[in-house]
Amino acid sequence: MSATKLLCSTLGAAAAMVALTSPAYAQDGKKAPDTKADGSKDSKADPGKKTENGTVEPPHDEWDIKNVEEVDNKQYMFIGLRYRGTIVPKFILNMFVDEGKTVYANQLGVEFELRKDGFSLIPALTYAEYGTGDILFKEKGTKELAGNYNLINSSVKIIYATADLLWSTKISKNVDFEYGAGFGLGFVFGDLITNWVQYDDGNPNAPLRSDSGHGFKKCAAVGAPGTGCNKADHQNSEHDKVNDYVEPSWFSGGSRPALFPWIAVPQVGLRFKPIKQFVGRLGIGFSITGFWFGVSGSYGLEQPPKP
Repeated sequence: MSATKLLCSTLGAAAAMVALTSPAYAQDGKKAPDTKADGSKDSKADPGKKTENGTVEPPHDEWDIKNVEEVDNKQYMFIGLRYRGTIVPKFILNMFVDEGKTVYANQLGVEFELRKDGFSLIPALTYAEYGTGDILFKEKGTKELAGNYNLINSSVKIIYATADLLWSTKISKNVDFEYGAGFGLGFVFGDLITNWVQYDDGNPNAPLRSDSGHGFKKCAAVGAPGTGCNKADHQNSEHDKVNDYVEPSWFSGGSRPALFPWIAVPQVGLRFKPIKQFVGRLGIGFSITGFWFGVSGSYGLEQPPKP
């Protein structure tokens, strides 16, 4: 055999050995379907990771932020802000007292959503302000006497620790209908002023006027019995509630609540999820303080699966 033929045979055998040991070939000598000619992995052929329930998650380099489908048995987490406005209608107040007026209160809070299989548990910490200005109240079902009226002025504030329990039914790809309830407890602080009043019918510009047409003004000091500014005109009164008397809290033996429950049953709304990392909500409900509506926005903590 000539030297030239021997050299060619040796080079051919070496090339065959390199090809057979390349990562682009499987052990049976065939090229792997998910590799390129140079041996690198072909991402287009990667079928993704298969979960326990058979749902396929896309591979890392194909993670689509607009794919909002939620995988069964997988937990999702969101953190965000909420606003709620509460309307306390006069007709609800009139279940307990006469007179009064409709009151509006603001709530602002932070929330954390834990969601799995269409159910959301949403703990929240919320600040609520129940400022009213001067409101005239009359003891329920009593006679038309100055001693049966009181002025109330609230600057009460509450910090609520609550949890919403919401189930959802899908309306479209990005929208769910939600229904459930909310429960919690609030710590009350701020002032609640109670002031006795007396008739001021001779003043056409009386600062307070009842539904019956009588004008009233605050008692700046203790007056004679029958004027409305005396303990004798008020049942079971232990204090002279004149000159903007501030009610002590329960802890001090007064009538201002120190704790206040939050019970919202029912509450319904819509949940919007346009992308993986954002959820918005619109909701309405009824609580023991009245009707409320709310909006919220949350950032999703879901991350792309590791390659």
